[in-house]
Amino acid sequence: MKELISKISVASGFLILLSGLGWGLGFVINEYEILAKEHEGLLPSNQRIALESCEDGSKRIVRTFAVQKAAKDIPILTYHRIVDEKDIVKKHYINGKVNPMIVTKADFKKQMTYLKDEGYITLSLNELHGFLTRDISLPEKSVVITFDDGYKDNFIEAYPILKKYDFKAVNFIITGAISNKVHPYTPEHVQYFGAKELRKGCDVFEYQSHTYSFHKREKKNGVKTSYLLSKSKDDVVNDIHTSIFQLGGERLGFAYPYGEYSPESIKIIKQAGFKMAFTTEDRAASPKDHIYEIPRFQILYNTSLKEFKQLVK
Repeated sequence: MKELISKISVASGFLILLSGLGWGLGFVINEYEILAKEHEGLLPSNQRIALESCEDGSKRIVRTFAVQKAAKDIPILTYHRIVDEKDIVKKHYINGKVNPMIVTKADFKKQMTYLKDEGYITLSLNELHGFLTRDISLPEKSVVITFDDGYKDNFIEAYPILKKYDFKAVNFIITGAISNKVHPYTPEHVQYFGAKELRKGCDVFEYQSHTYSFHKREKKNGVKTSYLLSKSKDDVVNDIHTSIFQLGGERLGFAYPYGEYSPESIKIIKQAGFKMAFTTEDRAASPKDHIYEIPRFQILYNTSLKEFKQLVK
């Protein structure tokens, strides 16, 4: 189920809302508001996530590719939760159907196996940025894999598959949800990366901001609206800069919660020093796109392998 909200150009100065996931993302935020029981609150805003061991510079290197046929656009894939089919229980259901933000481990493995067998290259954000700014050419079979929110199952279930195939991925994390302790994995609950798991996973994942604690909505004029749009500019700026601080100054890419943003949001993200920002608009990204409105395909529970193949092609 998707809600189509028309996109208005930044130049027009009007509000842009790209909440293309409708009720599914609403469920995700309900989950976030009821954090896993091991959380006693947000990670303190003055505390960095110790990621020094991840800063080896390898993710900044733009590789040289043999380009026989250059890509005109790049599919960017977005995942949320990866859960083993055997672990799906009633808590994962909404109105009798599995939460669409969940992709089963089996389906994820099939999708990654397809990419590997077909010779796809998984790009770093730096390489994607070079493509979007027309600084480099990339092979036609290039793809970017992203995850939103920083769920623990990304490390438990997705990480080993990505590592097996030597794939790169980006995880846009809600930094305030990160736990300092590593707790047992309980897939029926909503859990987020522990700091130690972030460090263990950084040979596959690069971590970017999905806010500190503003991945929420509130009613404004009777409509549920992202905090990025409903809160004051000072509050939004403070939240974004807190997430940057906790990530050790990392600010290559930012993912708008729910894909909701406005010209003012773009201005804040740009002034914070981010090089690009990502929406939830379902189409491939090209150099023609605004660098702070990069589209991504949403991979959902009911995305078939046939549909997946069509998206990446």
